[in-house]
Amino acid sequence: MQETLKQCLGVDVSKKSLSLSLGVLGSNLKKNFTSHPDIKNDVSGFKTLKAWLSKTVNGNVDFYILMEATGVYHQEVCHYLYNLGYKVCVMQSGRVKRYAQSLDQRSKTDALDSRMLSMLGLERELRLWEPPGKELQQMKSLSRERSSLLKDRTTEINRQGAIESSSYSNHKATQRHKERLRLINEQLASIEQEMRDLVSEDSVLRKRIGHLESIPGVSFISAATVVGETLGFESISNTKQLTSYAGYDVVLRESGSFKGKTKISKKGNSHIRAVLHMPSMACVRCNPTLGKFYRRLKPDKAKPLVALVAVQRKLLILMFTLWKNEENYDAEFENKKQQRLEALAAQDSSQIQLSTS
Repeated sequence: MQETLKQCLGVDVSKKSLSLSLGVLGSNLKKNFTSHPDIKNDVSGFKTLKAWLSKTVNGNVDFYILMEATGVYHQEVCHYLYNLGYKVCVMQSGRVKRYAQSLDQRSKTDALDSRMLSMLGLERELRLWEPPGKELQQMKSLSRERSSLLKDRTTEINRQGAIESSSYSNHKATQRHKERLRLINEQLASIEQEMRDLVSEDSVLRKRIGHLESIPGVSFISAATVVGETLGFESISNTKQLTSYAGYDVVLRESGSFKGKTKISKKGNSHIRAVLHMPSMACVRCNPTLGKFYRRLKPDKAKPLVALVAVQRKLLILMFTLWKNEENYDAEFENKKQQRLEALAAQDSSQIQLSTS
């Protein structure tokens, strides 16, 4: 009889249902899968899942539950299972997609996706998920609301300009547009003040966002939006993963005689890219490190925007580093690093001369 090494439940999440596949890895490294009929993505479905797991899962073997991050639809089941004491893992969609492509699987159904997630959990080392704090979840909600209002404001401004430029203008319609713009601006100011109040009430969050604000060119709203969108970088373990999450990862497509150009994938969080545009322009002017970086890249690029996007990527990585290390920005960091390297090189060369003499 084969010994069970690991168990993993793959959960494919949609708005209304959950597709389940339980995988078991034996000592002979073969995988066996048990499926379950789809359940509702609500409390009644969660109770059905709880009863099935209590009967099926071997409590003496490591057991993980793996699902893909799908907007907000996975959050409720994640919290429910986490509170039951299960090891829950939430993986970014990009990593799941690349694994699925490696399986040479032609069809795509919810049942196959749950089986694929279970297989992925059995084969790979998983990073456990922990629920983010309520403050960070609220910060993300406020950030999304602010982003939506900014788009609405741009739409209303464009529409009002078109009405005023037309040969026939309706005074009452113009007034209604002005009223809508006034309401949007008031709501934007209210949201931004709510974000400030939320941070000021949490001493730890206030201190860590202060580290990001210490970067010349980064405002409170920019820092708070990045922190909210990443939930305090809770699912980010390295800079490569961060740039992929934000869509700043560089891709190149070439085939035969066709030679493509490198560009960012944009397959990530567009809210982060949008909020970093203005800070990157400010950093070019007032940040000693990033400004120097931009001026070095700009002559080699066909468009200045390409160099500006590189600044945005570097700025995001800098914010991540300061958040993780809980440090303020040091403008002389690069110079100090270069001095240390030169000192080590001089020390090594002197030791080589002594050994040869």
